[in-house]
Amino acid sequence: MLHAKRISLPSQEYELSEDGQALTTFSLRRGRIGARFTLHGADYHVRTHRFSGVYELLDAGGTVVASTDRVRRSWNMTCSERVVPFRRTAVADREYTMLGDDGEPAGTIRRTGHVRSEVTADLPGLELVLQVFVLVVVLLRRRRKRAAAAVRSTSLAGG
Repeated sequence: MLHAKRISLPSQEYELSEDGQALTTFSLRRGRIGARFTLHGADYHVRTHRFSGVYELLDAGGTVVASTDRVRRSWNMTCSERVVPFRRTAVADREYTMLGDDGEPAGTIRRTGHVRSEVTADLPGLELVLQVFVLVVVLLRRRRKRAAAAVRSTSLAGG
């Protein structure tokens, strides 16, 4: 099981661990499109396509390892000619369920913290790098929705 926890409250730096063992860190700082992380000595980049809501996982050479379609209530991750469907199962993007080949729930990603924005992922059957990718996508989606809400509230307030 993966667990991402914000390192300190004002920052967007996260520490990722698997079953209590530290794996890597990544940053969701403002102004960056996506995130970067190193896993078992290999560098990866999660690229966000700002207006389409599509995310891509790139290796160090820039090759797309996995991608999502537009992340909404239901979305798919495509990797190695395999399509893995996800469905939101709780309000406010607090939980997504990974569906198996039979359409039944096969794993979950849960946001477990409010202020600290912690996320736990239990995604059996996916390679570790793909599990990290999905977890980062859920955090980036949450950041994107918060930013959009802030813009809407500012424009509605006449600011």
